[in-house]
Amino acid sequence: MIRLAIRGYVAGVLLFGDQVEVADEPALDQLLPTLAAEHAAMMAEHRLHMIEIEFVDEPDPLKRFFRFGSDPSMMRDARRVN
Repeated sequence: MIRLAIRGYVAGVLLFGDQVEVADEPALDQLLPTLAAEHAAMMAEHRLHMIEIEFVDEPDPLKRFFRFGSDPSMMRDARRVN
């Protein structure tokens, strides 16, 4: 079982938080493109500034979180992607 917490932020304020559980990595590979399209559309429409994906069971805090968006103020080691 893979557990994820997915959070969306606007100007550093939590807009939503979802909990997702998938059976295994192939199921995660099927789910992620759908979630990515939904969240990318929200960012393109300026309804969302950052998405945080937390791999809840990952013990290493440096690997536990994945953040992307247009607001680098809350991201660790933010990098520009062109």
